[in-house]
Amino acid sequence: MIAWLALLPVARAFTAPAKATPSTHLNAAPLDDLPGASIEFNLMNEPWDPLGFASIHELIKDSPEHFGVWPSVQWLREAELKHCRVAMLAFVGAVAQQYWTFSGSLGGWYYQPGVNPMEALGSAFSTNPFGMWQLLCSIWLAESTFYPEGAWIGKMERAPGDLGWNLDNKKDDPEFQLKELKNGRLAMIGIISLSAAHFIPGSVPLIPSF
Repeated sequence: MIAWLALLPVARAFTAPAKATPSTHLNAAPLDDLPGASIEFNLMNEPWDPLGFASIHELIKDSPEHFGVWPSVQWLREAELKHCRVAMLAFVGAVAQQYWTFSGSLGGWYYQPGVNPMEALGSAFSTNPFGMWQLLCSIWLAESTFYPEGAWIGKMERAPGDLGWNLDNKKDDPEFQLKELKNGRLAMIGIISLSAAHFIPGSVPLIPSF
C-alpha cells in the first residue's frame, strides 16, 4: 500500500480550513475538519494537538509584534504532505536498493559507490554533474510551479497538497486523503528508522543494518 500511494501523483489533502474563533486556549485549533486530525491519542475525542501548534497562528495573527512569526495550519499541512510524499518515495527506494542495484555507469557519467555520506554530494557533482543538474532543475521546476504562495498566513488559493492532478478521481475523497496522510506519517518514521539502523546497527529492533 505504501509503495502504491508513494507513486500516485497527488491527492488533495483537505478543503480550505474554516476560520477559527479567537481563543486563549491553545488546543482550540482549526483541526476538526482536516483529514488526519487524529483523535486516537485523546480520550476527550478531540483533535490531537497537545502543544497547540495549530492554534498559535490564530492567537497571534492580529498582533503587530508577532504577526508572521508562526505559520498557519495551511502551511503546516502543505509541509507535512510534502514530507509524507518524499518519505514514502524514500522508504520504497531504500528498500528497493537493498535487492536491486546497477553498476552506476550512465554513458560515461557515474556515481562513486561507498562514499562517506558527508562527502556524497560533492562526489556526485564531480562524477555525474549532468545527472545532478538535471535533478536540481527538476526540483526547481516542481517547487516554482507549485510554490505555496500565501500559505504562511493562511491565504493560499489552492488547498495544501493539491498540485492539480486527480488520478482515479480520488483527489477529493476524504478516505483516500486520510490514507495518504497515515501512510506518509508511517513512512517518515520508517525512513528515519532505516537511517538509524544504518548508522547505529542494532538501534532499531527487528531492522537489520542497512
